[in-house]
Amino acid sequence: MTEMKYGIFTSFILSVWMIIEYTLLVPNFHELGMYLGIISILIPVIGIYLGIKERREKTNFGYITFGESFRTGIVISFIVAIMIVLFTYAYYEYLNPNYVNYLSAETEKTLIKQNAGREEINAAVTVIKYQFSFNVQIIQQLLFILLGGTAITFILSMILKKDRRSKPV
Repeated sequence: MTEMKYGIFTSFILSVWMIIEYTLLVPNFHELGMYLGIISILIPVIGIYLGIKERREKTNFGYITFGESFRTGIVISFIVAIMIVLFTYAYYEYLNPNYVNYLSAETEKTLIKQNAGREEINAAVTVIKYQFSFNVQIIQQLLFILLGGTAITFILSMILKKDRRSKPV
């Protein structure tokens, strides 16, 4: 139950962040790029941390093995991955179906203002259309969440593990 709660919680926060990022921040990505990445990493770290910690404190009475901790984090990561793929589909299909066209047009306007050549504009628009296409976004989200979630889980499991030690008589 802990995994489900924190998987859904983390997915919800990431979905809200993605809406903010896609609608408000990506058009200004060149100014905010590094900060967007940091926030996108912190959200799963916090969700996995809270899930493992709750499992340790409430379910296991203050103790958790590396294996239990790792399993908890991986399950949370898989739930987040599934939920984010569903959210990305809904976003591209229903919430903002013209997202890629909008980004392409904004990129073209910006480059025209900067007096860029037609070849440079066409190349940039092609990259934007590819990078923010539905298929690429799904693959990026899955890789980011599954690989990143595994790395985050490994590190947090090493930090949060607390084995029961038998006391000598």
